[in-house]
Amino acid sequence: MANQAVDDYSDLIDLGIDVNEDDILNNKFNKCVMHIQSIAGSLANETLLKLYAFYKQSNDGQCNIPKPSWYDMKGKAKWEAWISLGNMSKNEAKIKYINSVVEICPDLSLEETQSKPETWIKVSSMAQNDHSPSEKDICDYIRSSDCKNVREYLVVNSNCKNKLDKNGMGLLHYASDIGNLKILELLASEGLNINLQDSDGQTPLHYAASCGHIDCIKFLLSKGARCDITDAENCTPIEVACDDSVKAMLTD
Repeated sequence: MANQAVDDYSDLIDLGIDVNEDDILNNKFNKCVMHIQSIAGSLANETLLKLYAFYKQSNDGQCNIPKPSWYDMKGKAKWEAWISLGNMSKNEAKIKYINSVVEICPDLSLEETQSKPETWIKVSSMAQNDHSPSEKDICDYIRSSDCKNVREYLVVNSNCKNKLDKNGMGLLHYASDIGNLKILELLASEGLNINLQDSDGQTPLHYAASCGHIDCIKFLLSKGARCDITDAENCTPIEVACDDSVKAMLTD
């Protein structure tokens, strides 16, 4: 994928985004992220990979992790999608993410509310207090290290602690995938199964190892994460580790 320098923001006209107001761009981006989480199960893998790449570039910038091993097909596809964006700026990646979501979901409204930083909270089911939080809310809470709302979610949904969502993942998988140690520690303290396998048979340790999240790997191991559990492709966390240093951690 060729990268072109962004010299104007003409592609945002239809979205009504004022590029001088970062809060507006970020709120529209967050709203698109929440919407995609709610419909991810209906999207093609190619579409999800493109959105994943724009999302990672928007938050972390240029790809900064080693290429996964050849047998980690899922991790390698995600890595290749991300690295293909080169040195694209975070704002450009957010713009492309928004435009892609609008193309997929032309009826999605991105109108601004009065509140800015807390917009996503105010439209969530937890803020409205009229029903339990949805899966998309808990993913947002995990991503933003919102311990308060994660705790509240676990109280309200105590029977869902070790269940897989529609994407085939558990809460510990999400925290391990993005390397959020703070949330990982909270979830473990609430008694979640540290060796829970996702729909592909991967544990939280598989996720942390394939992404190279060192602190998360150390914590999971300290809590009894097993290195011998195999996924659907018969790979252990050691075999999907992103590099030799991670493998060494898992074999010591």
